Amino acid sequence: MSGADQIHAVPLREHVYGRLQELLIARSLAPGDHLVEERLAAELGVSRGPVREALQRLHRDGWITLRPRHGAFVNQPTRQQVEEFFEARELVERSAAELAAQRCTPEDAATLLGICDEADADLARGVPSQQMAGHTARFHRTVLLCARNHLLLEFGEQLSQRSRWFFAPLVGTIAPRAWAEHREVAELIGAGRAEEAAAAMRVHVERSRDSYLDTQLVRDTPSEPVALRRTRAPSGSRAAAVPHRQLSRTLPERTETL
Repeated sequence: MSGADQIHAVPLREHVYGRLQELLIARSLAPGDHLVEERLAAELGVSRGPVREALQRLHRDGWITLRPRHGAFVNQPTRQQVEEFFEARELVERSAAELAAQRCTPEDAATLLGICDEADADLARGVPSQQMAGHTARFHRTVLLCARNHLLLEFGEQLSQRSRWFFAPLVGTIAPRAWAEHREVAELIGAGRAEEAAAAMRVHVERSRDSYLDTQLVRDTPSEPVALRRTRAPSGSRAAAVPHRQLSRTLPERTETL
């Protein structure tokens, strides 16, 4: 990491937290990875103190697990955690779609359909997944804004980073289907068909959940981190531990997704 990429702004712990969160979302730090303070500090160009604070916060927020005598590990979500996330997402987004259909203006409807048009054009051009994720973020946030409920918007934003983490490995494979579903929701909102818009959003979230469960590793119960199992040497052996995964030196741009 070059000196220009190192973190100098204050408060440092906030920036370290954000950088690590971006690496988690991009899966540069993947589920099961062992996070070592010294290595993270060296890669980010900071001391161990802000890294330690960031890891403690990531643990409180549910991104990683701190294990006494073993260290920090990126969480591998359990089936219950996946179900709970999508339950919460469905409640927020279904309500937002219903209220948006009741309250949207012609300008709102045009904005939602315009986002769909841009996404379809970029999908046809084969743009990178990160760019498609940006369109998805904008669409779902616009639905929340059209609902004109500040508390609902706040709840949605609380889910946004976790949503980005869940969907990072899926964007490329579910994009065609997801954008057909987005357009259906947008058209129903624009037509003021509140119950149908809510139902379409519910189906969209349920299909996203099913895609995650069908394609990603999910544990039935919390278990020993993958990295810990990989690096443990047999009893009495002198086998070396597997080296820690090299951090990505080019961090992805921050985008919000719901």
